Amino acid sequence: MIRFPRPPAGKKQESTIALINVVFLMLIFFLVAGSLAPPGDPDVSFIATERASAAAPPDMLFVGSGGQTTWRGEPVDVTRALPEWSNQFGEGSGRAFRVAADEALLAADLVDLVARLRAGGIADIVLVAERLD
Repeated sequence: MIRFPRPPAGKKQESTIALINVVFLMLIFFLVAGSLAPPGDPDVSFIATERASAAAPPDMLFVGSGGQTTWRGEPVDVTRALPEWSNQFGEGSGRAFRVAADEALLAADLVDLVARLRAGGIADIVLVAERLD
């Protein structure tokens, strides 16, 4: 009797359950990560510009139209907080200090604030603006 070899068993199709689990875990991660960032100051409406990168960093100094400043959602005195900020954002830290100023803030007040920050040891200061489309 002639024996014919059995055809090889076909490869079992991979289940998509593993892929669904990974996507679900990524969704949960981004939901949690997005909710951890502190909200911005609702009283500040950003300066508008035509050239700006989309960024919403959590550590940002908000400056209201009257010159009032908030940091991480709390009112802050810039003079008192400057030593701590210069340790975190000073030269060699590689971190930029971000300032979001209200569009109604006088330009002279903003220039004075930036000069105070530079004099306090913060080297890299970035003004955050709203992008016009």
